[in-house]
Amino acid sequence: MTFKITRLFSLLLLSAVTSPAQSTKPDIAAASVKVFMVLDITVHDTAMYEQYRKNVEPLIKKYGGKYLVRSGGMAFDKDPEHQVIPVQGNWNPNRFIIVQWNSIESLQKFSTSAECIAIAALRDNSAVTKSIIVKEYLLN
Repeated sequence: MTFKITRLFSLLLLSAVTSPAQSTKPDIAAASVKVFMVLDITVHDTAMYEQYRKNVEPLIKKYGGKYLVRSGGMAFDKDPEHQVIPVQGNWNPNRFIIVQWNSIESLQKFSTSAECIAIAALRDNSAVTKSIIVKEYLLN
């Protein structure tokens, strides 16, 4: 199952990198457009998930990622400032994370690295993760 998820994730990244541009005019800012991975995570084994979290943090940093948002009602989230505050539509993630990457290539290197693949089972066995990748929106 981990292989299928990793393969699907790799295909998503590849399609994001190779998708045709929406405009034919050159975009000078395109080189500096940031990429964000947004994750909605439901944790069912806190101890195992914490192991994953401790292992993935240095990898994200190593591959150029930067946490922008890390919120949720986990035992290790002692600060009430990091709680998810539901507003509309019955959406109340157990964990909500946004990681910024300088490029889709950096994110792809992270997600396909041997280190990330080695700890993926901790995540897969401790939580259900929904994630998307979006690009920074820059006004021209």
